[in-house]
Amino acid sequence: MRLIGYGENDDVFIGYMNGDEVVRIADRATFWRNPERCIAAGGSVRSPRAELTLCSALPLGAKIICIGLNYRAHAIETGAPIPEKPVVFSRWADTVIVSGDASPAMDEAYDWEAELGVAIGRRTLAVTPKEASEGILGYCTFNDLSARTLQMETSQWTLGKNSDRSGPMGPIVTVNEAGNPAEGWRVTAHVNGDLMQDGNTSDMIFDVPTLIAHVSRAMTLQPGDLIITGTPPGVGAALKPQRFLKPGDVVRVEVGKLGAVTTPIIARPWVCG
Repeated sequence: MRLIGYGENDDVFIGYMNGDEVVRIADRATFWRNPERCIAAGGSVRSPRAELTLCSALPLGAKIICIGLNYRAHAIETGAPIPEKPVVFSRWADTVIVSGDASPAMDEAYDWEAELGVAIGRRTLAVTPKEASEGILGYCTFNDLSARTLQMETSQWTLGKNSDRSGPMGPIVTVNEAGNPAEGWRVTAHVNGDLMQDGNTSDMIFDVPTLIAHVSRAMTLQPGDLIITGTPPGVGAALKPQRFLKPGDVVRVEVGKLGAVTTPIIARPWVCG
């Protein structure tokens, strides 16, 4: 099942894709109170997908937990030591957009990062890696667009990882359809058709259950929280010469059979008031 969010009459609903249609499951708040129950109940209201305005499926208060330097080859290309513990930072839920939405280049060093996202489906606290898998609702393709100048000004990455509309995300593909990333899923990024990243989840230093268990040591993960699990080598900042995104570029990221997310890059707006 491929879950998406869409807006209708000032409300946001969660539905699943069925060919050219979307079947409504529940409004967003109801869905995330108990995703498994809502999915089991199914839905009956069908709408043509082309007529819907798609939006983030995540709940408004979702935590987005990001993992840095989690692909061995990417850590090596940056010159960083191989992490002994997961490198954790955060992203705001209101930065998330969907495929086809434009992202403004808020930095002259605006960079792509193809990543696997993991959507939490159950309340999860202090679990072991073995227990962690039971709380996964599904997986998604994610592009952790990064404002490198802002990111690298200090040792803390928050500002560079939370520029406006910098988190393109695909549908949440439920575990029963997606499978297990431990099988080794290809992770790619194309810019204007050029292949820039071509990695595999088998290169992760910390696998998905380990990441969930690690984060759950400190906080309760709630249904709708998202962990994005790091990026493979080939980011623009590591190229020689470096290459960054500019208005007019189009980024396409894809993970395994989860599908692709396409993001046009536009000029930075100027707003006052």
